[in-house]
Parts: sequence; structure tokens; C-alpha cells
Amino acid sequence: MKKFFLILIPLFLFGDSKVTINDYLNNQTILNQPAKKHIFLSFCEMVAMLDIWDDAVGLSQHVYNTPILRKSNPNIDNIPKVGGGNGSNLNIEVLKKLNPDIVIVWAGKKDEINFVKNNGINIIAFYPHNISSLIADMQTISKALGKEEVFNKKMQKGYEIIKLLQSKTQQIKQKKTAIYMWSKPNDISGGIGMVADMLNLIGVENLGKNINTDSAQVSIEHIITLNPDIIFIWGAAKFNVQDILNNKKFKSIKAIQNKAVYKMPLWDNWGPRILETALLGASLAYSNLYSDINVDNIIKDFNKELFGIDE
Repeated sequence: MKKFFLILIPLFLFGDSKVTINDYLNNQTILNQPAKKHIFLSFCEMVAMLDIWDDAVGLSQHVYNTPILRKSNPNIDNIPKVGGGNGSNLNIEVLKKLNPDIVIVWAGKKDEINFVKNNGINIIAFYPHNISSLIADMQTISKALGKEEVFNKKMQKGYEIIKLLQSKTQQIKQKKTAIYMWSKPNDISGGIGMVADMLNLIGVENLGKNINTDSAQVSIEHIITLNPDIIFIWGAAKFNVQDILNNKKFKSIKAIQNKAVYKMPLWDNWGPRILETALLGASLAYSNLYSDINVDNIIKDFNKELFGIDE
């Protein structure tokens, strides 16, 4: 009679491929293995950064004209356009048909996001309020996709930019004051959020710092009273530098008199290129401190590292 022996092999010899993700809404998502098929409705530049276009089954409808994404993937129009960045306008039937392993959104619409999650879709939501939390969230997203090593390697140049900005900021003897205009000239950045943290990183005094939100509409008279040294304009704003310089109501403002008004490039604030925006803004605000540095080359090198693209 033959004897059979049961051989017990410890599970750790095979490793544990499960991935546990905790998001901004305190939802926990457990993946049996790193996600492959994905839909990015926020943090969309990460698709190009992690070079995971082949696994994209959907993408936020708002980013198809983003130059860096079109250069990274000339066939981007073949990817289905899905909803908005905050998880709104999501159709459960459409999502189930696309069958993603993971959906990444901004944590703006909790009820809608939880509805999607309760219908069996792995959806993770984030809401970074500063650059440190942004980097941590991007790392978490990379972990969910099994691309953490790629992310960490590509972010090294980003950390170098942060160190450069910090070293230059320490040399500032007198901080300049600034406001950041959003979609309207009287819609300015407040004291919290990505832009507020960016302004702090580049060493300017954010005159909207006492506004307890990421942005707020104020009166034109209030902006005149603030009298900033510098005015930054959001890249997607419908108005330009000349519109602000030619506004007679603003003529007494120092930034207008010194022509220190700058429209920033339309680079994603919720992605690694927020550091490029910060470096550019710092060099515009304190040109004397950055005269020994080729800012354009640093930005180009970072884009080459991030996306494999010269821009």
C-alpha cells in the first residue's frame, strides 16, 4: 500500500501579491494583485509617467488636449472618454463594460464615489493639499499598479528640484508678495491647497494666505488693497497677461507698474510637473537668485526623465 505525504510549503516562499490601498475617504481597497487595466480621472499625467498607456481602458474627458499626453501617446483618441475628474457623471454600466481593475479619482464627490465602489468597482480617491501629500498619493497610486519602483526612480529629479528651491529660498532677504489668479481675475488662491504650498515653496508671501480654502472670489478693490509685487495667472484662464496689464482698475498695483505679471503653463498641478511650475515661478519672482541656473534645461531634463519627451 502506497503512502502519500502532505507537504506543507510556507506561503511566504511564494510571496504575497495582495495590495492594500487606503485612500483619502478612508476607504480600503484590497487587490489580489497589482492592478493592470485602469481609468485615470485625476493624476492623468501619471499614465505617461508610468508608461502604462497599453492598459488604459478609459481616461478623463478633460485631458485629451494636454500636449504632453498627446506627445506621449499619439493614439490617445482611441481611449474611451470617461466622466469627470471628481467621479461625477460616472455610469456604472459603462464602467462595468470597460471592466477596469482600478479607477483613480479626485475625492470631491464622496456619495458618487462610494456608489461606484459599492457596485463592485475598485475606485480610489485622493485629495492632496500640499506637495508632500501629492507625492505620497502618487506613490500610493503607483503601488496599486505595481509601478512603485518606476515612480521612485523617476521622482529623483523631482526631489532635486525641491532641494534646489529650498536652498534658493533660504537666500531670500526680503520676500516678495504675490497673488495667484484662477479662472477670473478676482478668483485668487487661498491659504490651503497645492498652489498655496507651491507659493510657499518658491519663497513668496501668498497674500491670500488668510483665506481658509484653496481659492475664493474677492472684490477688485480688495486686490488693489493687497497691492502684490507679483501676479501669477492660471494657465487655463481665459484672460492673459496683457488683459491684466491693461486693466485700468489695477494701474496702481506694484505688479502692474513693474510688469511682474506671469501666466503659467498649463501643467497639471496634481502631478509631478507642479515642481516644474514651482521652479519656473521662483525664477520669475527672483531672477537674480536663479541667474546661475538654466531653468529651461532643468525642466526639459525632468520631462525627459518623466515622460521620455523633450519639451
